[in-house]
Amino acid sequence: MVLVSDGNVVGHAGVIPLLLERLGHASPAIWFVDFFILSEFQGRGWGRALTERWMNMCPDRITFCNDRSIKVFRAFGWRESGEARVCSLPISLPGAFRPLAPVSRSILKFLIGDAQRLNIEPLSDNPTGLSQSMKTTAGPAARIVRDEDWVRWRLLEHPRRREHVRAEVDGIGAVLRLLTSLGRRRAHLLHLGHGPRDARARMIASFSRWAVEQECETAWMATDDAQLLELRSIGHLPRRRPLRFAWHSRDPRVMSALALGLSTQAIDSDHDLMFPC
Repeated sequence: MVLVSDGNVVGHAGVIPLLLERLGHASPAIWFVDFFILSEFQGRGWGRALTERWMNMCPDRITFCNDRSIKVFRAFGWRESGEARVCSLPISLPGAFRPLAPVSRSILKFLIGDAQRLNIEPLSDNPTGLSQSMKTTAGPAARIVRDEDWVRWRLLEHPRRREHVRAEVDGIGAVLRLLTSLGRRRAHLLHLGHGPRDARARMIASFSRWAVEQECETAWMATDDAQLLELRSIGHLPRRRPLRFAWHSRDPRVMSALALGLSTQAIDSDHDLMFPC
C-alpha cells in the first residue's frame, strides 16, 4: 500500500504473506514490512491510517519493527518481545582502514582456521526435499509453515536464485546467500537446520570461515535461539543487534500462543534485504 500526496508517493507499507500454524492448524498470516512515511508527513496520523488499513487485510499479523513503528503498533494493542538478535562478523575494515582489509582477513582466517570447510552445493530443484529440511521445530504454540509452495516462492523462483546455496557440516544443513549489493560483498546464513547445539555451533563457525575465504565484508544471521546466542567466539558472529518482534491477532488465543514464542530465522522475513550488521 502507498500513501500519495499531489501525485507523489510519500509513504508505504509492505506485506509478505505466510502460513502460521497455531492452535493446532495452519491459517494465513502476514508479515508487516517496509513501513515508512516521509518526515514532513509524519505526526499527522498517516502512519496510524496505513497501519489500520493494513491490519484489515488479515486477522493474524507479525513484524520485526523499530522504535518508531512500535509506537504506532502499541496504539492498536500489539505485543512485543526482544529475544531475537542479528549476529554478525565484520570482516573488512571500514573507511580509511580499508587498505588493511587483507590483513584483517588473514587474522580472521587464523582465528577460525580450525573450523571445518563447508560442503557447498547448488539448491536442489526438489521443493519437497528442501521443505522437509527447513521445517521449523514445533515451538510452544506457533510455528511458520515452510511448505513446498513457500520454498518455491522464497528460493526456487527467486530472481537471484544462483546466489543461494546449500551447505552441510556434521549433518547440520544450512541455506546460505553470497551476494554483492551497492559494492558490498556479503554472506548471509539464512537458515540453520535443527540438531545438537554443538553441531549447529560448528556450522556457524564454518560459515564464518567460508565468508572470510569468499572475501566478504560481513557475515551475519538472525536467530532467537537462546542456545546459539550464548556462543560468543569470533567464529560465532559475536556482534549482536536486537530485533524487536511484535504481533497482533483478532483472536486472543492466538495472541497468547504467539506470546509463548515464534522461532524465526533470516529466511522468513525481509532481513536479507535490510542488511543489518
